[in-house]
Amino acid sequence: MKQGIIKLLIGGLMLTYLLITGCSNNGPTDPLNNYNVTFQISQRINPSGSVQFTFQPSADAKVSSVICRYRAEQFTDSLVYGNPEYIYSKDSAYIINNYTGVVQGQQWQFEFSGKAPSANNTFKVTTDYTVQ
Repeated sequence: MKQGIIKLLIGGLMLTYLLITGCSNNGPTDPLNNYNVTFQISQRINPSGSVQFTFQPSADAKVSSVICRYRAEQFTDSLVYGNPEYIYSKDSAYIINNYTGVVQGQQWQFEFSGKAPSANNTFKVTTDYTVQ
């Protein structure tokens, strides 16, 4: 009888432990944003006068697509990257695309989609940028 009570007590403690650790919420609940990465946007002027936007991730990331928007003119450019397994380094900047007619003060939005380099953790991150 004493062994039965001990087994019941141990079983109850194990169940309590599993419930507490199994129900913790240590990360985002949105399945499209379970990899924590942000993107810094920059620009440079080409000799032709067009503006070239660039990005730099805060962590290494596999970027599969970027949607560029300039809402004031209802402009959207969807870019699908050819090699979704390429790892974009947090230590480098990468060209998004060149655009003409870009002037100071315009507010652009860039939506990045992809996943973590070593796992299936995905992301969908939107970054706003005001042209300098």
